[in-house]
Amino acid sequence: MMFRQISTYMIANAVSALFGFVSVVLFTRMLSPHEYGIYVVGTGVAGVISTLLFGWIKFSVLRFDSEGGTKDVRTTALCTYAGLMLLSPLVIVVTWLIAEDSSTYVVPAVFVAFMVGLFEFVQEVFRSRQQTGAYMWSVILRAVLTLVFSAGLVMVFGMGGQGLLVSVGCSYLVTLLVYAPGVWRRPRHSFDAGLLKDMLRFGLPMTASSFIFVLHTVLDRIIIVAYIGETAAGVYGAAADLVRQIILFPGVAIGSATIPVAIRLLANDGHKATNRHLMETAEVLLTVLMPMVVGLALVAPGFASLILGAEFRDAAATLIPILVFAWLFRSISYQFVHVSFQLAKKPGLMGAQGLIILAINIIGMLVLVPRFQLVGAAWALLIAEIGGAIAGYFLSYRAHRLPFELRPILKVSLATATMAMPTFFVARHPTGNAVLDLCAPIVTGVVVYTVAAFLLNLAGVRVALMRRMRPV
Repeated sequence: MMFRQISTYMIANAVSALFGFVSVVLFTRMLSPHEYGIYVVGTGVAGVISTLLFGWIKFSVLRFDSEGGTKDVRTTALCTYAGLMLLSPLVIVVTWLIAEDSSTYVVPAVFVAFMVGLFEFVQEVFRSRQQTGAYMWSVILRAVLTLVFSAGLVMVFGMGGQGLLVSVGCSYLVTLLVYAPGVWRRPRHSFDAGLLKDMLRFGLPMTASSFIFVLHTVLDRIIIVAYIGETAAGVYGAAADLVRQIILFPGVAIGSATIPVAIRLLANDGHKATNRHLMETAEVLLTVLMPMVVGLALVAPGFASLILGAEFRDAAATLIPILVFAWLFRSISYQFVHVSFQLAKKPGLMGAQGLIILAINIIGMLVLVPRFQLVGAAWALLIAEIGGAIAGYFLSYRAHRLPFELRPILKVSLATATMAMPTFFVARHPTGNAVLDLCAPIVTGVVVYTVAAFLLNLAGVRVALMRRMRPV
């Protein structure tokens, strides 16, 4: 069942990432780095606002609904969301006062923030009730609409980075109109003040912790804008967005299946079954992500040259090999380490991990960005993510202690190293054809890694395939 759910989430996030990938390719050619920088900064602001206002609702829905008990948080959560909507004028004014020269993105960013908050509430209901089909199709629809609306607002109306922001908000809104009614199937409970108190007690500390991580994710853009300007933030953001679209989706897909099942296993079957599930998903996570990270680092120059606009390519070729490893460790934190804090209902520990990451990142950015510019920002991020993943694992000793096995890590590392050698060799012998020079090392890496994964039985793939091939 876990693999079926992971497959569904993988399809949803893969399609979403594909459309996001197309957006990066398209709009880095159509927009200047400055215009793309407006979009990058605006989405960062939207993420911060959405987390502060609605993060506690999202966390509470997933945590309480996943237990499979008598609690129904839907009506209580929606009433609370409606109340927070009344704060939107105040949010616009405060954002305008805080952000300098924000007139180009503040109103669209607030619009995006409120739409994301409601969309994530609906998505968490689907996740907690394991309605993976509804989750998948809503994610796909939102991704398609974002690209369609973006193309219209940028190409037809010439709205630039502001148009990208508005299109994101509109895509969430239309998707909600289609899929939100499915959340309200009966039976459902009425508003419950006692449940709201439980949600606040659990959700607000989680929101505080999550806000630290959101601030960490936008910190590099903020510091780059402060030291170098929005144009540099646009160049950096394009490289980071490209990496995120590729590396994020498999991690999110695996994590989306992991957390609800882990919560239910802990409630019904105890620690041993839960840890077995966590170790299995950790191996799946590494099996999928490590070859992607190493492979993308190896083909980064050709990949950036073929995919991105001319003004973004040189910087991206240098930044991508660093950023992919930062996203590997970020995925380990988000999709594995954070499960410990959710299971133990100890969001304060997640906040402690976030503060460690944030402190390392701030120090690294302030030291490295003035000296090494965009490359310094990427290295600061990588150092912070590595330190955060290590700190988070040891913090899990005070929550739900995470299992650790060296053998799966060594197996995945061996398979990845086996893949990397021929991939590196093929990538360093170009033919002069840009498409062929990118595809050849990728195909080589996929084929070699697939064989290695089968021989080493990574994530039980050989055993599963042999079982399926046996005659009944």
